[in-house]
Amino acid sequence: MQPLTRGKRITETELILPSLYLMSLNDGSIATSELIEKLRYIMKPTGEDLQILSGRADDKFSQKVRNLRAHSTFERFGYAEYKGDAKTGRVEITEEGKKHLKQNQDVLTYLLINDFTYPDLMANLKKIEANKDKKRIETFDENVIIREGLKRITEETVYERSKQLRDYAIGCFTVEGKIYCNCCAFNFADFYGEDIGNGFIETHHIRPIFQYENENIIKTIKNAVKNLMPVCSNCHRMIHKNWKKPLEIQKLIEGIKQNGFVSNKTYRLLSAD
Repeated sequence: MQPLTRGKRITETELILPSLYLMSLNDGSIATSELIEKLRYIMKPTGEDLQILSGRADDKFSQKVRNLRAHSTFERFGYAEYKGDAKTGRVEITEEGKKHLKQNQDVLTYLLINDFTYPDLMANLKKIEANKDKKRIETFDENVIIREGLKRITEETVYERSKQLRDYAIGCFTVEGKIYCNCCAFNFADFYGEDIGNGFIETHHIRPIFQYENENIIKTIKNAVKNLMPVCSNCHRMIHKNWKKPLEIQKLIEGIKQNGFVSNKTYRLLSAD
């Protein structure tokens, strides 16, 4: 699946799936005010969608959420129904909505937990809703590789798919037998020795990576590599330290250049052992 064109404004269609998800977490229904608050939290809108409307308390994002009711968006797809009036009413997920959410739960979770940018969230949610053939969308999860064991057993297909991507990426990122963190240049084999650290690195997903079922996995992986970055565990955690506002890669690199060093004291303590 090729990278998607970034949109500027959220649409009602792109709000459907995350709204259904929030309803499911809230015993199947949610008030509009609460929906606005929680959608804002999980989607982290930016840019024009944060502009306050003239003479209104709403910004463009919250108004778009209100339009889900005004334009009968959920009812048009059969995914949810509004009960009660505009002020006190709630929107309640239907059986069709539960089915739609279940079909796309994995990819929605992947999009929401990986700190992707707001434009990337919009673009990929749009792609999901445009999936008229209802093809299953398959994800790649780096965390499955890191947390093997039971995770591997319970999510075998995701594990194998992700391992293929990881192995190919490591081959692409390895230079003269070494693979370095793109942020701090840390090399696991140099620090821990070849027997322990050889070939180890984590991969940061710069943009979402997934494919439709039955798509060519090799072609998908080759296209996906340009949206991956090799990083050490520390830099990876720093990037994702603040879920609501992931650290920009360049800012992290600048911080490392200004402050990063390996303490001589660390080496003395290790030698003393």
